[in-house]
This record gives sequence, C-alpha cells and structure tokens, in this order.
Amino acid sequence: MDLNDFNENQKKILKQFREVVKDCQLPNSEDAYLARWLVARDFDIPKAEKMLRNALEWRRQFKIDSILNDFKPPEVLLNYVSAGLVGRDKAQSPLWITRYGRMDMKGILRSAKKRDFVMYIAYLVEVSISKVIEDPKKYKRSPDAIVQTTVIFDLEGLSMQHITNRQAIDVAVKLITIYESNYPEYLSNILAVNAPKVFPLLFAMLKPFIHERTRNKIKIFGHDEKEWKTAILEYINPEELPVAYGGTMTDPDGNPNCIKLVNMGGVVPKSCYFSCKPDTSNKKSLSISRGSKEHLEFPVKEAGAVLKWDFHTEEGDIGFAVYRKQGNELIAIVPSDRIDCDMSTEEGELQCDKPGVYVIEFDNGFSYIRSKKIWYAISVGSASLVSQIGSDLDKI
Repeated sequence: MDLNDFNENQKKILKQFREVVKDCQLPNSEDAYLARWLVARDFDIPKAEKMLRNALEWRRQFKIDSILNDFKPPEVLLNYVSAGLVGRDKAQSPLWITRYGRMDMKGILRSAKKRDFVMYIAYLVEVSISKVIEDPKKYKRSPDAIVQTTVIFDLEGLSMQHITNRQAIDVAVKLITIYESNYPEYLSNILAVNAPKVFPLLFAMLKPFIHERTRNKIKIFGHDEKEWKTAILEYINPEELPVAYGGTMTDPDGNPNCIKLVNMGGVVPKSCYFSCKPDTSNKKSLSISRGSKEHLEFPVKEAGAVLKWDFHTEEGDIGFAVYRKQGNELIAIVPSDRIDCDMSTEEGELQCDKPGVYVIEFDNGFSYIRSKKIWYAISVGSASLVSQIGSDLDKI
C-alpha cells in the first residue's frame, strides 16, 4: 500500500488528520504512519483520531517505545514460542513464520505469566517494525509506503487442547485485540496452512474479535501440501522461504525448517513450570463473589508517591485496574485487565502524578460460577523515598 495510490480527497484528509493530531507524540512522524489509522477507519477523521490516541496511551502505559531495550523475555518464551522473522515477501515486507500448532500453550502459560507472553508478542511486532526502519534498502522502503507483514501460520499439530484451554483462548483474544487496536494495517496476508478438522472451531471462537478488513487477508489451507506451497509462492520468492514451505532456504546444517530462525515449539518440560503456590505471608485476604467486584481505597498525599501492589488468587484469574477519584468519577490510570495469578504473584507499581484517593479494583464480574479469594499486599511509598531509590524501583 502506497500513499501515491491515494486519491486527491484522501490526500486532503490525511493533511487534515495531521493537523488534528499535531499535539500527539508519535513514534513515527511519517505520513505513512498516520495513513494507517485513516485506512483502518475508512478515512473517518474522528474515528481515526480516537483510535490513534487510544493506541498512544496503550504504548505509554505499557512502555512500548522502550520495549526493545527494556523487555527481557523469559527463557521459556524464547525456547518454546515458535515465531520468527525468516525473510521478505514479494513486496519486500517482513515475512514471519509461526508454528502455532506445535506450541504447547498449556505448558507455556504454566511457565510464564500471561502478561509476559502478550508483551513478548508485542516485542516481536516491534522488532519487525524496527528492522524495516533500520534497513530501508533491504526492505525497499520509501517514506510513502505503508509497510506491511506476511505471516505463514502453520497449524500442524493443532488439537482440542489448543481450543479447550481457557488461558490459551484468553491470550489469543487479547493478542487479536491488541493487534487490531494498536497496529492497524501492519498485516498484509496470513497464510494459514495444515489446518486440521478442528480448526473451524477455533476460528469460530476468534472470528468475532477480528475486524472484517483483517479477516479478508486470511487464506486458509488444509493438509494438501502441493496446494498451499503453490499458494505461498504467489506471495514469496523461493530464496526467502524455508524448504519445508516450498522455498530453497535451509539452516547451515541443511535443516529444511530453518530452526535457527524459528524454533519448532514442542512440549514445555514440567521443570519449567511454576513450582508452587505463591506465599501468603504478610498478605491480607479478600473474597470476591461471582459476578461482583471490590474496590480498595488508598490516600496519596503527595505527587510522586508510589503505589505498589503484590497479589495472587487461590484459583483462576481476576480483573485488575487502578483508578483515581475525581469527584464522583473514577479516572482510569491502569486499565482493567484480566490477570492470571494463581501460579505466580502479580507485582507492579505506579508513580502517582497527582495526590488524591487511588482505587484498586479486583473484578470478578466475568465469572458467573466461581467466587475468587485474593491474597494481597498494597502500600503507598512517599515521594522522598522514591527519589532516594530512583530507577531501582521501576519494576513494571
């Protein structure tokens, strides 16, 4: 997709859009970056503006602009999440392969926090973007080109375990939502291959969360290897593609899967699992009935003070958010998110930019069957203490 393909009215709207969002601190100031949001919202400026501002807030809260330097993926994710950049498609955009069917999602999510998994995928997307920016010659990129990505999504090995595992589905929905909201038009094509008979069940569960524009970019193939290899070669030249997918690339030792670029997933050893339930020492308990939520209030007397939390559930996940009271309103500071924290504690902190009453919310509203018991330790540290400790306190 290229800005030169825009008609005169679309170019005029793009210029107007830049003026509307001129106060925003953009991670990329090019017209092509701004154009993504307009294309995603059919050149409706108010809708595109809302989408962009929400995405910038997401980047701020989760520190996406510094994720390449600051995020250290857990080893289990590096070893067992099968996703890698292998080459370029015919449009000279990044080509990724994900062997989702070979990934032990149950084992991964028993060995790493759901939030770390989600942030790892965001990290990989940012890696892809940075590669294009850093090497415009390799990716034949011009400032007027909206660079996109092609993904081969290998479903070999997909089973009912992927579909019936609630945490795996929750993660998939979360990732789709993040991608749709914060990376519009980065996707050129998804070529799903080796789709088994159970795949329509999975797709039916995820389809409501996938925008129609994205659904139209998905091509699904079964186990007819000749058919999907022929289809792949319509989008990708053989020299950019592993032999296993119809190309000519191999590892130095001749491996046709190019596992040096994208691992084969596999079963996560139980030795990687979280070893035991979190410690309840020095924590208070709180029971939250099914379908309800609880608010805990903490006065903050000075700007710069740090609100810290450490909590876990006895079983299952819990919604978590932080608000600041403003009259009768609750202003969201940390947006609501469902946290899996029965196998490991959820720790975090927030430097409060204003004094006032801060509210921590534990939300079990999504559960119509089970109540939840939480163990928590929450404290407020003074601004003077924060300034002494400095950056060592930053654990989010």
